[in-house]
Amino acid sequence: MVSITSKIVMCGDYAVGKTTFVQVFLGGGAENGYRATIGVDIGKKVFEIGVHKIVFQIWDLSGQQSFKMIRRQFYNRTGGAILVYDVSRRETYQNMIQWKNELFQNAEVIPIVLIANKIDLRETSEDFVSIKEGETLANSISEEIDQEIPYFEASAIQQKNISEPFRTLGKTILSRLEK
Repeated sequence: MVSITSKIVMCGDYAVGKTTFVQVFLGGGAENGYRATIGVDIGKKVFEIGVHKIVFQIWDLSGQQSFKMIRRQFYNRTGGAILVYDVSRRETYQNMIQWKNELFQNAEVIPIVLIANKIDLRETSEDFVSIKEGETLANSISEEIDQEIPYFEASAIQQKNISEPFRTLGKTILSRLEK
């Protein structure tokens, strides 16, 4: 059995649901209301993938623009990233390219997954981001950095599709170690 530790950064604008996503993944419940992350919140979870154990150190980065300068230091020694946008707030989808750029300006090319969060709110928004648009963004980033970027539709508040992005990211991290 291989046991490794990997630092994972959660990237995306404020209020896209990164903190709730992490809380649910770590075994907690979803809280009502918005609580801004100041700088970074760090959590840890041991996750089994096949016969391997991977310890995810999850760094939930503040999405506010005012924290951009201090976020740079948090990318050091990152093993993977999860880019998150809110399907009911188009600007968070449009900002994914900026997040990808920030990530790769401060870390090497690492495994990434893209999450369209808050799918439970899709129908309540007049200008929601479609599944096709999310898939197109994942494909565009994949081509740009020459690696597959898996795309997931999720709802942290409804606890839908929470573990699979981490499992996929973990498999990619483990496969890179085997090379």
